[in-house]
Amino acid sequence: MNANHFFLLALTIPFFAACHHRETAVVPETPTLQLTDSLLQVISIDTVNLTPLNNELLLNGRVTFDAGQLAQVYPLYGGTILRVPAETGDYVQKGALLAEIRSTEVSDIEKQHQEAKHQLALALRNADAVRDMYAVGMASERDLLQAEQDAAVAQAEQQRLEAVYSLHHLKENSTYQLTAPVSGFIIDKQISPNMQIRPDQADALFTISGLSDVWVMADVYESDIHKIRPGAPVRITTLAYGGAKNFEGNIDKIYNLLDPESKTMKVRIQLNNSDYLLKPGMFTNVYVDCGTDNQLMPCIPAGALIFDDGKDYVVTLDETGSFRIQPVEVYKRNGSYCYLASGLNAGRPVVEKNALLIFNALK
Repeated sequence: MNANHFFLLALTIPFFAACHHRETAVVPETPTLQLTDSLLQVISIDTVNLTPLNNELLLNGRVTFDAGQLAQVYPLYGGTILRVPAETGDYVQKGALLAEIRSTEVSDIEKQHQEAKHQLALALRNADAVRDMYAVGMASERDLLQAEQDAAVAQAEQQRLEAVYSLHHLKENSTYQLTAPVSGFIIDKQISPNMQIRPDQADALFTISGLSDVWVMADVYESDIHKIRPGAPVRITTLAYGGAKNFEGNIDKIYNLLDPESKTMKVRIQLNNSDYLLKPGMFTNVYVDCGTDNQLMPCIPAGALIFDDGKDYVVTLDETGSFRIQPVEVYKRNGSYCYLASGLNAGRPVVEKNALLIFNALK
């Protein structure tokens, strides 16, 4: 064998070895999973729909008290605080005891009450005596009328003081009680035992508010004012519950004034809060529905979207009933739905409930 033959043989051997390697290499197959009756019990399937693009405006908001449920409690008389059984955050029923106060003014009312009782007793006895004297001709009709009038005046004064006792919750030993005027939560308290108070002080001793309804106040930038309309539907999310809980309502009031510092206009949303999930002071994201465009886009439930390794996917069903992983590009997320820019066409079935379970099985 000459040198040329040896050189050709050296080139030919690796070529056949490489061809043999390519023919015998095992190509891994993509895992497949078929739709079965048992799987249908744990998943749900939806269809990609062409839906008008819904525009939303994101606003920053904050939960506040409903002013219609707010009540402030002021002292009726000056004095010294004896005890304060109520604390900030407590829920109190209407008429519940908030504080007990000793007051010299109440002492004066007690004195007037005793004098009124005495005057009434005297007036009634005098009226009875004049009535007897009138019967035997020893008193004139004018004397009788005067005596009865004096008794009526004394009785009216007695009734007035008893009403004061009842309305102001006056007790013995020169004390009176502050009670809750409405049912609700004590949200502010400016009182403590042994504290001296005056009846003319500016600050309320207690502030009580119901929380069955709350307000969400949101700020609208000047450039977005034209997008806001009364009655516009809104959905609201909070940091406390994230995307797991949406609160829905409508803009019920627009404050047509700009804040001179922030240059924003406020809007109000009143929400039912019977379960007390919303706490005053919570920051919120307020998504205002600004209407729809004429543009139609493929739309899927948000639960069907899977985010993995920096990309978005959905699990679809092909014509044979097999599950497939399909990458998609999200154009916009809107509450419980997602608009897709690419990846799926209308009519394609996608897994919504427990989509991640199927996705992990197919990976």
